[in-house]
Amino acid sequence: VKIDRMVKQKEGASNKEGQKQAGYKQETLPEADAVEETDGVLIEEIQEHQHEHQHGHQHQADASEHCNASCRLPVLILTGYLGAGKTTLLNYILKEQSDKKLAVIENEIGEVSIDDSLVENKHQEAEELITLDNGCVCCTIRGDLVKALCAIAKKRDALDGVLIELTGMADPAPVVQTFFVHDEVRDAFYVDNVITLIDAKHCIERLDESKESPEAKGTASAQVAFASTVLLNKTDLVDPDQLKKVEQRLKGLNSTVQIIRCQQARVAIAKLFNVNAFHLARVLEEQYMDEDEFNQFYTPKMDHSVSNVGVRCTGALNMFKLQAFLSKYLEDEDQAKDFLRVKGVLEIKGSDSPLVLQCVQMLRNQGFGPTWPEGPRENRIIFIGRNMQPRREELTHGFLDCMAKPLRFAVGAKVQARMSEDHCENGHVVAHWDELHPYRIQLLDGSEVHARLDEDDYVLEGHGEWFGGKGE
Repeated sequence: VKIDRMVKQKEGASNKEGQKQAGYKQETLPEADAVEETDGVLIEEIQEHQHEHQHGHQHQADASEHCNASCRLPVLILTGYLGAGKTTLLNYILKEQSDKKLAVIENEIGEVSIDDSLVENKHQEAEELITLDNGCVCCTIRGDLVKALCAIAKKRDALDGVLIELTGMADPAPVVQTFFVHDEVRDAFYVDNVITLIDAKHCIERLDESKESPEAKGTASAQVAFASTVLLNKTDLVDPDQLKKVEQRLKGLNSTVQIIRCQQARVAIAKLFNVNAFHLARVLEEQYMDEDEFNQFYTPKMDHSVSNVGVRCTGALNMFKLQAFLSKYLEDEDQAKDFLRVKGVLEIKGSDSPLVLQCVQMLRNQGFGPTWPEGPRENRIIFIGRNMQPRREELTHGFLDCMAKPLRFAVGAKVQARMSEDHCENGHVVAHWDELHPYRIQLLDGSEVHARLDEDDYVLEGHGEWFGGKGE
């Protein structure tokens, strides 16, 4: 298997002459047994041995790239498709590397910037946080990335490294390219590791889309092809047979990449940072490209079928209305497949902490974060996926309809609590927004119930005869 792969690489390298545009190799699917028995380290050793004899000058280039690493800052590039777990990994790294001073660059392309809020305790754990939200750094705002890096370079004596979190729609190749073609950036930094987060549950679906339409939906494959490390995340959501199939597909795109299985994006930091894992020559040989071809002709692989709708507003939301609104889309399998990512930081009536919402298709992850910082509270939510623009109006109005409105009944007011479709019980309001519910109601027998919505389906105005027949 190893020899066959070497032969294929040599054939691919010889066939690329005359190409006008650099691109990744076609996905190959090794047999399951072959993948199971293949030792990735041995493959790298054989490739390096072949490389040493046939492409010695490229090894020298790699050596020169890292010989000055002691005076340059290591850069960790985090990439991966929408919802794979990049921000979770970033938070984990910042916490685990609390003794390191790390600058963080985040790229967002949505209408609403949210990831800066999702980086927990950003001011304490990140030495510096820069958000680039005017476009994608792999194509439209690479100049902004260079400016950010040059600014960080002036402070590099006080830093231990840089983390760059790319948007889920970014091809990492042009970002890596920046560190080799821009003199000031090259002198101050080196690419230590390109980590691609993979969602084990949705990986094959994403790679199938890339394979069927590489020009229109090639992002997922490009992220794997240019990685030095793949974190196969959310392994608890699939069975062992599915994991093997996913790993086979990944190896078909990048046979030398290190694959590490994980859950909640948790991996020993020693395997990710300061590991000198990325070697441009090795990646380009695996993808049948040379450096000149890569620098001159490579075009980013973007998924042009994806759009987004963002909403920003002030005012607290009714938790139960919000959940019903999200369920309309995320619990319907046909609709949920379009919602590749939903992210939000939201104010919920009855809570002093923001609700952090992260969804991937039918999977919903939500919880309350630390208390809101001082100053105005703002809701921010973004829907990313396919066919979002035709849904813009209904998503915007549906979300705004979740706002908590002034309540109809004061504390002490006599009400009827609807216990079932055709049965109500008398009581009075004892509290507002208790445990996120608009009303806590004490019934005549002394027991208490909650009403989740201020609507007649849940609570009605009380009638006098129910309280002794005299309106008392």
